Amino acid sequence: MSAPLLSVSELTVRFPARGGRTVHAVESVSLTIAQGGTLGLVGESGSGKSTTARAIAGLQAPTAGEVRVDGEPFGPRSAPALRRRVQMVFQDPYSSLDPRRPVGWSVEEPLMLHGVGTAAVRRARALAALDACGLDPRLSLRYPHELSGGQRQRVAIARALVVEPELVVLDEPTSALDVSVRAQVIELLGDLRRRFSIAYLFVSHDLAVVRRVCEQVAVMYLGRIVEHGPREQLFKAPQHPYTRALLASVPTLGRELAPPPLSGDPASPLAPPPGCAFHPRCPHRHEVADERCSLEVPFLREHGTSRVACHLQATPLTPR
Repeated sequence: MSAPLLSVSELTVRFPARGGRTVHAVESVSLTIAQGGTLGLVGESGSGKSTTARAIAGLQAPTAGEVRVDGEPFGPRSAPALRRRVQMVFQDPYSSLDPRRPVGWSVEEPLMLHGVGTAAVRRARALAALDACGLDPRLSLRYPHELSGGQRQRVAIARALVVEPELVVLDEPTSALDVSVRAQVIELLGDLRRRFSIAYLFVSHDLAVVRRVCEQVAVMYLGRIVEHGPREQLFKAPQHPYTRALLASVPTLGRELAPPPLSGDPASPLAPPPGCAFHPRCPHRHEVADERCSLEVPFLREHGTSRVACHLQATPLTPR
């Protein structure tokens, strides 16, 4: 079996805060993505998804742990040739594009930074990337404010693709788009992946989008991965109580809206609870003997084709 394209081991990211406190943004995250594979990273706001994505993309130095791309250590100080292999698409394309430059320049910029080709070669590659993303190359002369939100996101995707990466990290790439435009961008991402054999790390809170785009799914809660497995296994028979609560909260046609399955709010990353971070909200915490949930951090363990971090293997939901 070949080595994975991306390998993340015990990734931890912490930030200093006022009063000598520490923000525990990401704690001991480990995951892999195969060549051409797709992994969805889901969870509530503040769960650490975006920080994990930035660390994997080399935009945030980890406090501990390691990110490897094709077996080589990867981070903010990696060689340019290695950094070209991982690119990122952000949630808001308007803020990630230079408002003072035509969008064609923004697509060319990564090629300039990496010293790729002559000006004519860079221009040709930028226009080809725009075309691959379904944009008329003539739009390259326009400025970001002259484009629609969907067009701007396509420009951002073209900018990521122009250096021919092997992995693209997408941080909520469709959340700022209208529903109809969102569907078009999702279709585009699928087409690009098939054409260029790109791997995706797809960060989102939209479970329907993740189910459509990703082959593997990892669920985060308060900086930790609590469940990780194949898409259909996770959606049809989730094992972790938090995953079950997330899926139960999604409105479904023909089913009346149920009351919120969880009580309370997630704990602050400034003061994560001891033991399992989810235990203060978990409906099953009293079923585990010796208060283990409140004392001992659960680690991911194999459970069928998935990995689950839970002291109690909850009864799976009935398949939909």
